[in-house]
Amino acid sequence: MVDGSPKRLRCAIYTRKSTEEGLEQAFNSLDAQREACAAYIQSQRHEGWSLLPDFYDDGGFTGGNMDRPGLKQLLADVKAGRVDVVVVYKVDRLTRALADFAKIVDVLDAAGASFVSVTQAFNTTSSMGRLTLNVLLSFAQFEREVISERVRDKVAASKAKGMWMGGPVALGYRVEERMLIVVPEEAETVRHIMRRYLESQNIFDLIEQLQRDGIVSKIVRGRDGTIRGGVPFRRGALYHLLANQTYLGLTVHKAKVYQGQHDAIVDAELFEAVQAKLAERTNPRTSPKARRCVSLLAGMIHDEQGRPMSPYHTRNHGRRYSYYASNPGDGSREQALRLPAGELDAGVRHALIALLTNSDALRRCHPELEPTQLFTLLDHCVDLSERLRAMTIAEVRQLFGQLCLQAVVGADRLRASISSQALLGLAEVESEDDTRIELEVPTTIAWFGHEQRLRLDPPAHSSTPRDARLVELVARGFATRDQLLELTQGEVAAMAKTQYRHVERTARLAYLAPDIVRALRDGRQPKSLNARTLARLGSLPLSWSDQRRMLGFAAA
Repeated sequence: MVDGSPKRLRCAIYTRKSTEEGLEQAFNSLDAQREACAAYIQSQRHEGWSLLPDFYDDGGFTGGNMDRPGLKQLLADVKAGRVDVVVVYKVDRLTRALADFAKIVDVLDAAGASFVSVTQAFNTTSSMGRLTLNVLLSFAQFEREVISERVRDKVAASKAKGMWMGGPVALGYRVEERMLIVVPEEAETVRHIMRRYLESQNIFDLIEQLQRDGIVSKIVRGRDGTIRGGVPFRRGALYHLLANQTYLGLTVHKAKVYQGQHDAIVDAELFEAVQAKLAERTNPRTSPKARRCVSLLAGMIHDEQGRPMSPYHTRNHGRRYSYYASNPGDGSREQALRLPAGELDAGVRHALIALLTNSDALRRCHPELEPTQLFTLLDHCVDLSERLRAMTIAEVRQLFGQLCLQAVVGADRLRASISSQALLGLAEVESEDDTRIELEVPTTIAWFGHEQRLRLDPPAHSSTPRDARLVELVARGFATRDQLLELTQGEVAAMAKTQYRHVERTARLAYLAPDIVRALRDGRQPKSLNARTLARLGSLPLSWSDQRRMLGFAAA
């Protein structure tokens, strides 16, 4: 650098637009943003600013999260030291979320880079600049939430008028000037499927018939030219088609039904007959006693060898223990798997709640949805997660069936998934996509003697319930130690050998590490530790670190 000349600053322009509308034009919003930023950089040439040739554009991506390819590439180049200044047209083009903004600023600070808004003169290197940006982003986030509310209100009002609000089009219709128009050939296919269902024994029989006759789902061409659909019907897709009230000329929004502006395909008599059969198949009548003993995942869970895992129970000292075990009736030589039913049911239930409340994950699972449909789905999922927490086991099982839930248990992991199309169907969002959405069910491998078993981790932010028997056993250890210390040598020698070993083993519990005793008192013990395991330890080490290692506590 020549003396007196400014340091060269490499500038990168970042542009973003929330929707894809208008991006096909020769000069679009992204081009306008880039042109304004380039002009600003040109005006700062005397300060050593120079424009990098790379494009960091995100067309059709929301500013509510950081899952954007252009932004990821920009931050990667900043970390690599290839960018000195990030230039945007407005702050909300970079992000509309305060938490994401803090992460971006951390990346810029770590790389010694700065951030500039063309229409708002700020510098993130000063505390006042950051304060002003935080205030602006607070308003940007507020604006995003207000826009979301407006979109939801607009969708609700439009649905109440019977209007079609976009998204994947159901078999039997096509879109013309934002109206659903009946396609005669496809409409006849819909009526044919419903009539065949009434004649079939069950949904699986209908699937086989449709595959044999070559009847496939609706073929849809996307905006980018990709073709979806045209594949054999699966169970989730058929359930959605058979229960779709759009075919009656109706529009549904959040359990409310309105008269639609489109023509009906199926008459009410045929549709009601189909619904009656669906209700008969999916909601079998059970006695109150049978409902109390419902196994949540029965019929939905298999092991990795494809063997169904059936519910079993046993009784010990008056207590009932339930579990799922591999059905050995197939003659497989592989070792049968067994898992506690309560842990497994709770693990899958909490995993589904976690998915329903994770808006970013739902966006990634359904990238094809339009903004209005996505807001409808997110709203429904939040509401469903709240109801799921309060549902009875029978109601949860019915929901799992509607979502076509499947669980596969292996020796070292558990995989659970639901139907993407079934979830969209519950939210009254039409789609032909029937991919599987994976649920995250955390598991660990634990040793029981010489046997390795799969265990389910407790849900996040939860603790193992306090084990009264464990606390009682430790208290007994302190009392036994005091009694043992009061005995004379002759009294100890007169004890039977088996009695002395039992007293000695119990008294050793008084020498547990203080943090272990507090953990047992507060219910923070490892899931594998119980009173029976602790009482049967042959030799409890006196070293506290060895105790923590043996009993499964993290080292202090």
